[in-house]
Amino acid sequence: MNNRTLHVRITGSTGGRALYIGPAGELYVARRYEIYRSDDGGTTWRLNCYVPGSGWKPLVARSRLAARLLRYYIAAFQVLSDGSRIAVARDGLYRAGPDELRMSRVFRITRGSRPLNLAVDRSRVLFGEYGELDAYEACLYVSEDGGKGFDVAYRFRRGEIRHVHNVLVDPYHQGYWVFVGDFGCQPGIASLSKDLRTLEWLGRGSQKHRAVAALIETDCLIYGTDSDCQQNAIVRLDKRTGKVHHLRDVEGTSLYAATFGPVQVISTCVEPNAACNSNECSLYASRDGAQWERLLVHKKDRHHNKYFQFGTIVLPYAYHGEPRGMYSGQAIEGMDDRVSFLELS
Repeated sequence: MNNRTLHVRITGSTGGRALYIGPAGELYVARRYEIYRSDDGGTTWRLNCYVPGSGWKPLVARSRLAARLLRYYIAAFQVLSDGSRIAVARDGLYRAGPDELRMSRVFRITRGSRPLNLAVDRSRVLFGEYGELDAYEACLYVSEDGGKGFDVAYRFRRGEIRHVHNVLVDPYHQGYWVFVGDFGCQPGIASLSKDLRTLEWLGRGSQKHRAVAALIETDCLIYGTDSDCQQNAIVRLDKRTGKVHHLRDVEGTSLYAATFGPVQVISTCVEPNAACNSNECSLYASRDGAQWERLLVHKKDRHHNKYFQFGTIVLPYAYHGEPRGMYSGQAIEGMDDRVSFLELS
């Protein structure tokens, strides 16, 4: 185990929301519904694709506060191996082919709200329904043609879950991990077979199994819990036994996890919680998945949580092998809608 202290250095910044870091270090950020790419570490940017807007919302959303109120931003973004791009906007999923600038809607959201995350497995794209869906059969959706069309892959029984937080590809085993929430017996983490037919619960019915993002190891999942009623923590979930091992307490819920080369990172949010009410959100990092250090701390800004969003450190999907990365701020002092580039050593 390596206990040497991690160091972080901020190397620059730009406006927008951190979305994606590709295998060659290419960076993608969103500015409202426009997505920009940089191939030189954030020095220069060019428009890569955009979600078309119409009506009054694009005009009103020129104001940052109005954009926060309307939730007018790209929530998730992935790049497929053929260069196609998939984005989650307010009203649905949008796709652009390898040579296309304008994205087209390929899935319309008709119930609940937009999904939190996208999973890409070669040409297969998966996501789960999100929102207050207790009265429905919440669904997982799959595309087998690179995001051009989506079908129901799996249906949960009515009331079995509230919604789906994430679907994660397991790089070490054939299949996926599905994270669901939120209360009572609803929260859980399950394995889903590669053929999408068999779902088996590894753990459920506890706030310790309420999670949104995770780091996947050969034998475990590491994640920050997402409870709004209990003390949150970074934990390790054993893939074989389902046992949860506590690693450290954190001050808030966690929505994001990523790897920046050899360094693992997990961020937290400022969300009302009767067990631990904090006005701070943080970036935690680890070299070995066991020892976690609090590297960066930000405070929630003065605007209302419910209407103008929780204070959050947003992390991108990251596939680059070097200890460099980026993050952005949502509703935090001095960093709202700003991306910072960092180096870890």
